[in-house]
Amino acid sequence: MTRNSLLKPPRISSITQLRGVRIARGGGQIRRLDVRRYMVRSQSKLIWYNVTWCKRFWRCDCPFNTKTRQTCKHIYAVLNRISETETGPPARFGAEPCPSCGRHEPVVRRGYYKSRSGLVQRYQCKRCGVKFTARTGFTGMKYNASLITAALDLYFKGLSLRSITDHLNQIHGLNISHLTVYRWAKKYVRLTARFARRLKPCLSKTWHADEMRVRVDGQPRNLWNLMDHKTRYLVAVQITRRKGTREAERLLTNGLRKTGLHRLDVISDGLGSYDRAVRHMRKNGSLPRIRHHTDAGLSKRKSNNRLERLNGTSRERLKTMRGLDNDRSSRKFAEGYATYYNLIRPHSALGGKTPSHAAKAWKAKGTNRWVSLIRDST
Repeated sequence: MTRNSLLKPPRISSITQLRGVRIARGGGQIRRLDVRRYMVRSQSKLIWYNVTWCKRFWRCDCPFNTKTRQTCKHIYAVLNRISETETGPPARFGAEPCPSCGRHEPVVRRGYYKSRSGLVQRYQCKRCGVKFTARTGFTGMKYNASLITAALDLYFKGLSLRSITDHLNQIHGLNISHLTVYRWAKKYVRLTARFARRLKPCLSKTWHADEMRVRVDGQPRNLWNLMDHKTRYLVAVQITRRKGTREAERLLTNGLRKTGLHRLDVISDGLGSYDRAVRHMRKNGSLPRIRHHTDAGLSKRKSNNRLERLNGTSRERLKTMRGLDNDRSSRKFAEGYATYYNLIRPHSALGGKTPSHAAKAWKAKGTNRWVSLIRDST
C-alpha cells in the first residue's frame, strides 16, 4: 500500500500524477474548504470528491482510493495545488535549484511540511545537504502564492481593496483585512519594479508621449507616459506638478537611457513643451537625433491614439481608488502600474502577449505570470 505521509513523499505513478496535474491546472476543479479539507471535481460524473488530511495520510472518497488505499489523481491534484507547481508535472530531479550551490541535478524531494496555509513542498540538495522550499518570494507569508497573486491581479485590474477582501471571503472562505492586501501590493510592487528597471527591451524607433491630469490629495498633478509604438512597452512614467519643458525633457531622457537608439521619432499632442524639449536636446548633441511629430488625428498614421487608450485604462483604475494620497504614493502607483502593464497584462493587438514579451525583455514561465515575475525578481 502506498503511503503519502507528511515527512516522506509517496512513490507515484507517472500517469496518475499527470492526471492530477491536469486537474490542478484546469480552472474551477478544486475547492479549498480549509487547511485539511478540499473538494475535487470528478472528471467523469457531475459530483465532487472530498479530499481530507487524516493525521498522516490524504484520504479521498472516490472509489479508487476507497478500495485500494492508493494515491488517486484527486489527491495528486490537491498536492499539486498546495505545492504551487503550476508549470507542469514536478520532476523527480531538478525541480528547484539549490539556493546554496545553484545546481539542479542533485536536488530531490523531501516530503512536505505543514504551514498555516497548508502543506508546502520541501527539497534537499544531495551535494551540500541544504533543505529548502519552492516558495521563492513568498517565504514567511501566512498565505500561499496562489492566493496572494490572485489578490494582486484583482487589485491592478481595478477592484477596490474591500471588494478584493469580499471576493476572498466568498470564494476561499478567508477573512483577510483590506490593509493586508494593501501591504501585499506595496511589498511586491517594490520588488517587481526593481526587477523591471533592470530589463533591456528591444524597442522600435517611434515613441508616443502624452500626459494626463490626476488628483493627488485634492491637488492637480500630471501623469506622463512614454510608450513604444510597436510593442506598446511603457518606456518611462513620471508624476509632476508642472508640465513644462524641463518635465518633458526629463521624460524623454529617462526613456533614452534604456536604449541605444541613434534616431527617434516622438509623436505627442499639441503641448508645446515637447517641441521645446526636443529642440533643446537636439542642441546638446549628446543624445540621438530626435524628430518630433504632433498628433495628426485619430485616423492618421502619426496619431497618438495608442497612448490615449492607455490613459483611459489608467483613469478607470484611479476612479476606483478615489484619487491618490500624496506625491510619494502616487509615484509608487505609477511605477507599479507600469510594471503591471508591461509584464503582466496581455495585449490583444500583440496576439495575447505582454509588452515585455513582445519587446523580448521578459517572458513568464507558466500560466501564473505573477508567480513567475516574483520568483525572477527574488
